[in-house]
Amino acid sequence: MKPKATLTTLTLYVWDNFCPDYTSGLAFAIARNETDARTQIEKVMGYKINNRWGTLRTYPVTQRVAYG
Repeated sequence: MKPKATLTTLTLYVWDNFCPDYTSGLAFAIARNETDARTQIEKVMGYKINNRWGTLRTYPVTQRVAYG
């Protein structure tokens, strides 16, 4: 059984230029690691993203973040 996630073990993953020909170009997930974040996003999108991820930025979830 996986240990329960806490704010100190989670990270906010934000991709700019995400699938720019199909979406608005932004994807994000709060996850334990980048692989988990990508898996969550692909599950929501319903298809494999391949090489259209764009630029990744990461932020600790314990920090205030503004993005615009």
